[in-house]
Amino acid sequence: MTGEDSLVSVPAHRFQSSPLSRRQFVRLSAATAGAVAVPGAVSAETTSETFTSLYEFVLNHTDADFAVASLILLEDAAGFGDLEELGLHPETTTEPRPAAWARLTEDEAAAVADVESVTELQYSPGSNPFWRLGQYERGVFPDVYESVDFVDYEQLIDGMRRLESAHSDRLRFRAVGESPGYDNLFLDERDPKEVYVAEVTNDVTDEDSFREKEKVLFVQSIHGDERSGVEAGSRLVERLLAGEEPELEALLDDVVLLFLYANPDGWVARRPEYGDEPSFTRTTGAGNDPNRQYPTVGWIDSGRYPAEPDGANLRDDDPGVDDDVPEEYVTNVPDSLAIAEHMRSYENLEYGTDLHGMYWSEELIFGLIVNDQYDHGEYHDLYHLNRTTKTRLESALGPLLEEPKRQAFFEDLNERIGDEGGFDGSVLPTPEEAFDYGTILDTIGYTTSGTLISWMSQPPEKGGLGITMMAHEIGWDNAILDRIPYMPELVELHVVGYQEIIRATAAHTARDVEATIETDGASTAYVETDALTRTSADLEPVDADRVVDSASVTLGARPRDVHVDVSSHAVELSVSVDPDHGEFVRARLVDPTGRTVHQYNPLAGSGPQPRPGVEWTIEDPEPGEWTVELKTLRSDRDASVTVRSAVLLTERGDAVETVDPLEAIGYQQRAYEVTPLEYYDAYAEYTTGPGRSNGRTRGRHGGPQSIDGLSVEEIRDGGLFRGRSRRLAVDNVVVNHDDGIDDDAYVAELDRFVDAGGTLVATDRGVHLLGVMETAAAGDLEPDDVAEFEAFSSFLGEKNADHPLLAGTRPIQRELWKPAPLGYPIDVPGYAPTTGIDPDAFEDAGGSIAGIAYDDPFGADPVLWVAAGTLPTDDGAIHVIGGLLPPGRQRNLHPFGLLEHTPTFLGHTMLTNALGYRQRRYVDGELIDTFGD
Repeated sequence: MTGEDSLVSVPAHRFQSSPLSRRQFVRLSAATAGAVAVPGAVSAETTSETFTSLYEFVLNHTDADFAVASLILLEDAAGFGDLEELGLHPETTTEPRPAAWARLTEDEAAAVADVESVTELQYSPGSNPFWRLGQYERGVFPDVYESVDFVDYEQLIDGMRRLESAHSDRLRFRAVGESPGYDNLFLDERDPKEVYVAEVTNDVTDEDSFREKEKVLFVQSIHGDERSGVEAGSRLVERLLAGEEPELEALLDDVVLLFLYANPDGWVARRPEYGDEPSFTRTTGAGNDPNRQYPTVGWIDSGRYPAEPDGANLRDDDPGVDDDVPEEYVTNVPDSLAIAEHMRSYENLEYGTDLHGMYWSEELIFGLIVNDQYDHGEYHDLYHLNRTTKTRLESALGPLLEEPKRQAFFEDLNERIGDEGGFDGSVLPTPEEAFDYGTILDTIGYTTSGTLISWMSQPPEKGGLGITMMAHEIGWDNAILDRIPYMPELVELHVVGYQEIIRATAAHTARDVEATIETDGASTAYVETDALTRTSADLEPVDADRVVDSASVTLGARPRDVHVDVSSHAVELSVSVDPDHGEFVRARLVDPTGRTVHQYNPLAGSGPQPRPGVEWTIEDPEPGEWTVELKTLRSDRDASVTVRSAVLLTERGDAVETVDPLEAIGYQQRAYEVTPLEYYDAYAEYTTGPGRSNGRTRGRHGGPQSIDGLSVEEIRDGGLFRGRSRRLAVDNVVVNHDDGIDDDAYVAELDRFVDAGGTLVATDRGVHLLGVMETAAAGDLEPDDVAEFEAFSSFLGEKNADHPLLAGTRPIQRELWKPAPLGYPIDVPGYAPTTGIDPDAFEDAGGSIAGIAYDDPFGADPVLWVAAGTLPTDDGAIHVIGGLLPPGRQRNLHPFGLLEHTPTFLGHTMLTNALGYRQRRYVDGELIDTFGD
């Protein structure tokens, strides 16, 4: 047989007696890849009475050398020898009738059809070659090395129904909505697919019991070209029902495991009846990324369709998806609407993870902490989950990754990726470690809004579900090749890794994780101000409209341009560039004056992962014709790219504070009043005073371990001291803003506080105070030494791991706070503020640097700023954290409100270290870790 899939789907054991190694096989398969013909075009006229109509359609709408997954029905088993005589080596069975399975090219199919004992040929993709016959000798979802391909969508439905029938007391498999669907060229009609969820628990049909149980969610393959979730989850459901998962089985009296199959369109896309896609796709049949379409709090990209099933008024008025959901959403994102509505129907949905795939990485799996607002206890619960997950993955995957043949496999695979991508694949990493974890930016180098996991994790009063949610990314599970092949050596790692994560997440529900902040009696004041408060009542939205457009282009040897017309009434331009099937494409955005506004190179980013595409947001764009210049990294093959644009228009041409979201995208503004200073109230709930026997009793406001707010006026009037003495009333002062910087008496009191041995922590715009203070610790700094700059996120590009501010942190942690939930657009260079100090001036003042940030991480010559560090004093210190608690941004679309604060665990730990406090973590009552000196 020929054809890429026929080569790489052969189980490893079949090479034991072959002179051709699997390593050679993988390399050779690159030269024999099949391709699907242009939609509707007939590439051949092969026909036979033994072909089903669908089989004939598939055979005649693919290239002649494309190998079609073929189920061959025979009159008797003697026909197996006839197939062998044709040079085929098919899978065979005699139960429930004689049949064979093989991948056949056009000529091979014609030859098979002429075999006397062959009665029918059917198109039969899937991991189990004989699932269409109801033959499950290998299992419903066979072992990785017994499978011939990835699990197929239709196969999943048939297999789950069979498992449900056999285990009706523990499995319920049901459709919860429909996808947009592709045009089915065989049926000549639109063909939406049902979105399914598998529910696994004891007594699954006992509604009262089901309602009360704690629930754990596993989202599988929301990006259709990331197959690992479906491959791992489906097999695990079968193992669990077969009694092969005792750890999980022991939880089923108290826990429901939910497996969501979120993107059927991307799953079926490679089937020839749906067009010319050579493989699975990231997107749905409507062309939308399903993991960018959820109603997350904070900034919303105007080019997306945030799926809020409560409709325009954000109120649940009707059963199911409300009638006031805009029609364009029902058309574009019916799947996301249905998923959001269904997930809200569950009570006690507590934990979950979204199982994704990424390109390549030295760590096979990353755990992604989502864009949400956490308190101290939630940080420690989530990070303990990740710590136990890491231990389990090192045990399960470590020995497999150390196998010499596995490393050789990845080296060959990387070479092939480089050959297809137009670069030297030998520079790509092979997996050395099983797992690491951090924020989205920490791990994969970018961040975004509209994701399913961020929406699920956000507070119910702001439209979310309040789940403790993770995302996971596993390497070499993306559109790494034009046609994603089934490689058992790789899929085995995906299945082992993600099944262990499912076990770890479910097991975590039985743990009781508590955390405290030990102050040793030290007290802290933060400087209050109304200047940081943001409220929807202050908005003055103007009527607006949006113009959404898309263009698909094919790049060859020459670059191509896509043009976007922007009127003088535009207040925002959103542009996204999405290459198909893992193609690597450079892009440049040029304004009407010819100035390059943005550039994108997929292999040059802030993290270890290439970005699959790029999104740009431009405020108050120059009117005229904008140009997106596109160029593939390879000139010897075509690359398909989709460019989407959205222009927000108002009735007046001048810049506005905000646009009316109801007019612009169909949802009214959710009311809110937020301040980042709320963080301190949540922080204080976890502080403990001296002399606590167990270290876990929470402190109260006003006690020796209190955290209280003081206004600028109160500090100016001596509030940091006891009466008229020099005795400190508090040990620490945190200032997050520069309100009062022109008040000499206020600044003088801060100087007096530091000189008296107090510890001052300056974050965000509060760092500007150091440029005007006269205390010896900061007296050498001038106002011009301090500056605020904006980037796509606030993060440390360089760290001094030995600095006391970074005690208890890990190398991967670098993001300080998360911008999108506070209303800041994700863009490059960006809008997220950080305040920094000139490094030379800081060191000349006697400062020790903990971290450096860049004003433009992607620029050719970025300016470096001290974003974390310490200026010592005789008895205290001035600590700098340049980004931690900024105010919300109201300029851009944020129809679902804003969060109060979004410090990362890194930022939270740095502040705690600056205050001289210690974090303690307890699991089931036992102290297991302490962070801080």
